[in-house]
Parts: sequence; C-alpha cells; structure tokens
Amino acid sequence: MKLDQFNSKTVLSIAVIAMLMQQAFSYVCQIVMPILADRIAGDFNISRAWLGLFLLLQHGAAIISAMGCGGFILRYGPVRVSQICLILMGAGLFLISTGVLWLYPICAILLGVSAVSTPASSHILAKVCPPRLAPIIFSIKQTGVPVGSLIGGLLIPFLLSLSFHSFILKRPIHLETYGTALVTGLIVYLVAVALQPIRSYFDSDRDHKNKLSFSGVSETMRIVISNRQLRDLSLAAFAFGGLQAIFAGFFILFLIDGLNYSETQSGSIFAISAFMAIVARIFWGYLASSVSTARTILGGIGIFGAIAAVLVSLFDNNSSYTFILAVAALYNITALGWHGILLAEVARLAPPGQIGGVTGGVLAFTSIAMMTYPALYGVILAFTNSYGIGFLVCSVPSIISGMIFLRKPIE
Repeated sequence: MKLDQFNSKTVLSIAVIAMLMQQAFSYVCQIVMPILADRIAGDFNISRAWLGLFLLLQHGAAIISAMGCGGFILRYGPVRVSQICLILMGAGLFLISTGVLWLYPICAILLGVSAVSTPASSHILAKVCPPRLAPIIFSIKQTGVPVGSLIGGLLIPFLLSLSFHSFILKRPIHLETYGTALVTGLIVYLVAVALQPIRSYFDSDRDHKNKLSFSGVSETMRIVISNRQLRDLSLAAFAFGGLQAIFAGFFILFLIDGLNYSETQSGSIFAISAFMAIVARIFWGYLASSVSTARTILGGIGIFGAIAAVLVSLFDNNSSYTFILAVAALYNITALGWHGILLAEVARLAPPGQIGGVTGGVLAFTSIAMMTYPALYGVILAFTNSYGIGFLVCSVPSIISGMIFLRKPIE
C-alpha cells in the first residue's frame, strides 16, 4: 500500500486503526488463559492459584523484552515487530490447545516476550502525530486494551460453547477449552497478515545496521531513572499495571470460582465494563489535551483505581450483578484507563529517536508489576482462599502514586 499519496490526516488515521487492531488482539491473547484457567485447573486437578505462577513467568519474560526492544524496533521496524509479536502470541495459544501441561511455561514465555507491541506502536504514532494531539491520539490507540477485553469477553465464551457437525469426521465437534485456544490463535495470525500492506511505509526508517545488544538496555534505563518526571511515570506504570494485571488475571476467576457465576455471565461483565473503558480513555485524552494536565488526571486515576480495587475486595455472594458491574466499570475507567495519557507523556519526554526504547523502559515497570502482583495475589489466594484480600493489598501502591501525581514533580 502506497501511503505517500494520502494526506497526513489519512496516514494518521490508518496508523491509529492499525495499531488499535494489533493492540486489541494482543490483549485478547493475554486474557485467554485467565478465562480458561478454571477449566484447565479442573482438567489437571490443580489449584486455581497456579495462574499466578503462569503470569509470573509471562511477565518475567516481558520485563526483559520491554527493556531490550528499542534495538529491534530500530532495526526491523515497528510494524514487523508488531507482526512478530502477534505470531509468537498465536504460537503460545497453539501450545495451550495441545492440553500438555508441561508446555504451558513455554506458552507463558512466548506471551511475555511478545509484550513489546505497545512500544512499537508508540514509535509509529510519535512519527506521524502532531505533539498537541498526542494525549488524545495515544488514548484512542490504547483503547485497544478495552476493545481487546470486549472482544475476548464475548468471543472466548462463545467459542467455548460452539459446536458444529463435521461432514469429514461425520460427528459433532465441540471446541471447548483447547479448541477455543486453537481458533483464537488462528484469528491472531490473520491480524498479523493484515498489517503487511502498511509495513513498507511505517518501517521505512528502519536501520539494518543497528546492532542488537543489551548495552542499550542500561542506557535506556539510565534515561528513565535520571528524569524525575519519567520516574513518576514509571511508578505509575508499576502501580496501575499491577491493578490491571490482577483484574485481567483473577477478576473473571473470582466471579466463576468465588461467586459461582457462569462463564457467560462473567464474560459479559468483563466485556460491558471494558466498553466503558473505551469511552473513558478517549475522554481522559481529551481532558489532557485541552482542559487539564496529564499529571492531574493520572493522580485521579491512581486514587479512584485504588478505590475500585477496595470495592472488589468487598464482593461476596450477596453482591448484586448491578453492583459488581458498576465496580468493574469504575475499575476499567481508572486502573485500565491510564495507558494513552502515560504513553503520550513518555513520548513527549523521551529524547528524539529513542521513543520506542524509552517507552519500553517505562513499561518494563509495568511488566515488573504484572509479574509480581499476580505472584503475590496467587500466594495470598493459596494461603487464605480469599479472592478479596489480594485486591485490597494491591490497592496501596496506586494510592501512593495518585498522591504523588497530585503534587508537582520533586527534584
């Protein structure tokens, strides 16, 4: 596709739509295992807390990939890196579909090392987006996460219940747990192929001579740590990313195993609340672009995200569907609504030509949170058999981060 013939607004629109699509299906891959976790635990007769170990491996791999992704983006181009990420994620889902338990740690690692789709998309948008529009454009692109929640919350329960008659095998086929993972992986591969037409334009600045080494990791982290505002953003990435991790990893399992909700009911709550986050992310981006500041909005997100986590900890069998849905919506518009504003701030503060790498450096703190929070939550769940206590404990860093952002940056 020759994008040179289009004006800048059209090119920007294509970039946003393409990156939103890859972000959405990347997130679909991330929530497949949490939705299937209860069934898999039943098949192998293991504790539901095993999901914490799976997420620990996944996000441990994500830390390494996030810190070292800058060189790969510069050498191969952000679109190619996005395609590779989707291919690796799809391969991880294929491993789930085998039903072989010892392969699942490999699946976790594949999902983790594929977590650099966000830095890649930030590299693209920073290239074609006017700085004054960055908060709202990045927020629109980052609606890919709630869009992915919406798609996954509806698609995966649908596939779990899907049955059809095979004229070749002459018998009915039920996808169930492992067939669902297989079909989802095939869909993700189609998305990777769909990105190919725009590669020649958006990867035109790739540098084949750029050397791949871990020496750039220390330089990237030095930039992140030495800048006071990037430090604050890194703390927010850790605190908010942790809340996102336990919501994505354990909220549906809480409803299914803890409150005896069906997969369809749980998926509908997850999907409806995700739709609310789509609107919220765009609204936060608009406010940061025209009315308020990014720091003020991130401060509010930290405080109210923590409140949402505390309310989740209060769920019991007497909690109504409406109350649970309302709390899930609050959780989504706060603890899952920060990405666009934070990424736009990182792009603004990063040195020229290093946006992808610095974004990866900041998001490494998200990966650290997504590794440690589920592990901590899994330990709490295993020892207390309570889904609520973990959400309560994990709300504390978010409150601290929110209070920091409501003040001026400290030297």
